[in-house]
Amino acid sequence: MARRRRSSTSLRPKATGAAVRSHLGPQILRSLRERILNWHYPPGFHLGEAALCAEYAASRVPVREALRALAEQGLVDQVPNQGCYVKQPDVAGIHQLYDLRLALELFVVERLAETGPPAELAARVRAYWEPLLHIRANAPVNGDELVQADEEFHLGLARAVGNAHIVETLEDINERLRFVRLAVTTTSHRVQATAGEHLAVLEALCRKNGEAARRALRQNINEARNKVELALARALTSSHRRAK
Repeated sequence: MARRRRSSTSLRPKATGAAVRSHLGPQILRSLRERILNWHYPPGFHLGEAALCAEYAASRVPVREALRALAEQGLVDQVPNQGCYVKQPDVAGIHQLYDLRLALELFVVERLAETGPPAELAARVRAYWEPLLHIRANAPVNGDELVQADEEFHLGLARAVGNAHIVETLEDINERLRFVRLAVTTTSHRVQATAGEHLAVLEALCRKNGEAARRALRQNINEARNKVELALARALTSSHRRAK
């Protein structure tokens, strides 16, 4: 009996020519994008083609495709005759992302307030966040888990509206702003506050009170927005430590 071929998630190419380029380019892009957004590289870090080709066992073509896409996404700077460098953080740009996020999510709650949220969504939100209203002081906080739950709360509302473009845009914004959430969600007090803010949005939606839902949403989003500079400082410190 012939052996089954094992599936592999390795970045090493299994074909040649155009097939390799189409196979490796998107994978290299996803990998580098994730590293940059999670601050594995400090700002100004040089993404050398030769080193990336060796790391991903790829030719220069898919590596250049990935770097060009990262430049188009505003994540790296392309310097003629020098290569690509991880872009310096832009505080104004981060606040612009918050402007976009707030505009989209205000639209979402306005639409949901017309009909109320789906019962299944409301039950799921209450089941997760209500117990966190009573988290004990100085309880350990799993930042990654809370950030994921926070993102899912907002995306769940957006999905309920049924506009795939809004969901896709919010997912991209979430990736770019995740480091702010991680810097903010660090104490049991903040977890309690976040739970209360989320439940306030939900209960306003269940009452079909659009004004109250918008007010609660603004408070929730601005709590993180007000910590942008602190989050940047922490992310930069962590990133430079990794690079040493």
